Amino acid sequence: MQSRSIEPYLNCSFSCSCGRTHRSLFAHYMFEPGAIAKLPALLGQLGYARPYLISDTHTYEIAGKQTEEVLQKAGIRYASHVLRSPENGDLAADEHALGSIAMANDREADLIISIGTGTINDLGRYFSYITGRPFMLVATAPSMDGLVSGVAPLIFHNMKITFPAQEPLALICDPEIMTNAPLRMLAAGAADILGKYNCLLDWKLSHYVNDEYYCDTIADIMRTAVDQTMESTKGLASHDSQAVSVLTEALVLSGIAMDFSENSRPASGAEHHQSHYWEMQFLFDGIPAVLHGTKVGIGTVLMLELYNRLAEMERPDFAAIRENISGRPSVEDWEQEMRRCYRDGAEGIIELEKKSGKNDPAGLRKRLTAIEEKWDQIQALAGTAPKASEIYQVLADMGAAKIPADVGIPREYVHDSIRYGKELRDRYTILQLMWDIGRLDEEADRLVEKYCPQAKS
Repeated sequence: MQSRSIEPYLNCSFSCSCGRTHRSLFAHYMFEPGAIAKLPALLGQLGYARPYLISDTHTYEIAGKQTEEVLQKAGIRYASHVLRSPENGDLAADEHALGSIAMANDREADLIISIGTGTINDLGRYFSYITGRPFMLVATAPSMDGLVSGVAPLIFHNMKITFPAQEPLALICDPEIMTNAPLRMLAAGAADILGKYNCLLDWKLSHYVNDEYYCDTIADIMRTAVDQTMESTKGLASHDSQAVSVLTEALVLSGIAMDFSENSRPASGAEHHQSHYWEMQFLFDGIPAVLHGTKVGIGTVLMLELYNRLAEMERPDFAAIRENISGRPSVEDWEQEMRRCYRDGAEGIIELEKKSGKNDPAGLRKRLTAIEEKWDQIQALAGTAPKASEIYQVLADMGAAKIPADVGIPREYVHDSIRYGKELRDRYTILQLMWDIGRLDEEADRLVEKYCPQAKS
């Protein structure tokens, strides 16, 4: 069953009004009862004969075992590797898991099939990319927006890095499996999409300040995904099958948008920097992982609060900001803070800054000129942001986490993620804007006071 809103983008290539040609290799989307049973016919249609299946102990029981049985019945040879899930938390998409997949690799396999959603999907499509083989996904939950994307966020040397990856030829979803996914996973998928409210603002903001490439067509695809998700949220709490179908479609559209832009810009902004920062701290401190989309939802509330503040802010005194540039922390002091916050990952952050110069005085002066010239446009853009309180309520209605304390994120993590989460990527966002105009530390204090209540003694 093909979705009418997705069908035009399957295995497509078109010249866009933005001046670029957009392409997607994603060709087959099945969201229908018995979808897994149709896998042998699809393999035959596409000419593949020996898949390498990748799952974890949870997803193997949900859909991996069924996939094996279907292949066995059809007489299709396959290899299967089941990653061991930790007793607490979720499997990490890191070099250790990737090494396990590589060591179990069937070199004769002509296709990689991941059976899962988040981590298993990221690992499978990256392994597919580096081994030069096509990729398919049998999804087990609509919990993240990278179902069909061509990039994979992986943990390497304790750093969350987005790597190029192989977008899937096919996405196979059994509605019964997807609808019966735990509510926390459904809510995480919806929260990941709601984060696009913020990332689309960030993308347009960078277009204003840095003249970064921006495409209205891609942005409209993402807005469709967000609108669909907002329509579906009320039904997710009751595991309504139509709501899950709509959410899954929105997640697919998000991946297509990333493919068209050839990076994650349409789907990842400052809200993702918050999520990635917290994930790294959890790894450093041995705290069980929290679903990516769950953290993105919390980050979205915080970042939309910043946009709401920006919309009401008085015009900055740009002359005074320029005069005070020399009074900002020195490179040495900044590097000391990076080593405190990013610990084992600090050298990667420091090296990124040497390449990007996000905090360099010359770059800051150039951006301040653009911000001053386009302040009215920037403030008008901020005025289009949803109220943070509205997204907070939508998350609450789904039973999702809304504030950092809901998933055990400490106040100090949040304060540092707001001040320094921008250092994770060379990507202009609301965080960099607030830093540029000298307001970031003040806003970090304000956000922590509002959204991170002190623990009662």
